[in-house]
Amino acid sequence: MEENIILTCPHCGTKAPMNLLNRYVKKTFVPLTSYEAQFNDIFEVLECPVCFEFQLYHTHWNTEEVYYEGDDIYKDGQVLYPYSEKVNLNLLPKNIKSAYESALKVKKIDAVVCLMALRRTLEMVCKNKGAIGRTLHAKLNDLEERKILPALMGDLSKVIKEAGNAAAHGDDIEFNSNMVEPLFKFTNKILEYVYILPTEMTSARRQMEMLTGKKFTEKRTPHRKIPRMRKVNPRIKKEE
Repeated sequence: MEENIILTCPHCGTKAPMNLLNRYVKKTFVPLTSYEAQFNDIFEVLECPVCFEFQLYHTHWNTEEVYYEGDDIYKDGQVLYPYSEKVNLNLLPKNIKSAYESALKVKKIDAVVCLMALRRTLEMVCKNKGAIGRTLHAKLNDLEERKILPALMGDLSKVIKEAGNAAAHGDDIEFNSNMVEPLFKFTNKILEYVYILPTEMTSARRQMEMLTGKKFTEKRTPHRKIPRMRKVNPRIKKEE
């Protein structure tokens, strides 16, 4: 097969046209009220032209979604092999995606730079969610108080923050893949909770509504109200 698909190699990190070795399309037909919906799961074996390692990549499209000319179904695809802790980058805000990609690029090259990039990713999340505080620790606490991060996710965030601080400050610590891998996993869980699960839940809700004809309401977490400071006129003296 001569078709080339531009992806990032999960082995060496090179972004290049991959060689398509094999493809399998699984079609599923779902009867609806007046027609039949078609869901297509595509599995492709791709070879990297640089390191010659291969990956198994999964993409999906169906007749119930709206696609436009030029849409790339690979942007929402998933690497099934080799397995790695990685999130769907295209569901992340642009600046957070960029910071996370920076960490990915040096994951197998420089552990110190990678940890600093993961910490920067957390800073981007805090900024994106309007976290209040002078330090990253304070901002993470603010996200916990506002229920944007649950307590456990907040603890994971602080572990990433401390590792990033140690890497940035030149502490006498030897960082290696044994440290990087779990911190990547923690970062992924945070990004999935904040950005990816809500998007996937919306998609799943749409499909359930389509299949059942019932409307599912979304339960929203109320935002914390920040009290406003009342201005006091210094010319007005307090009555005794």
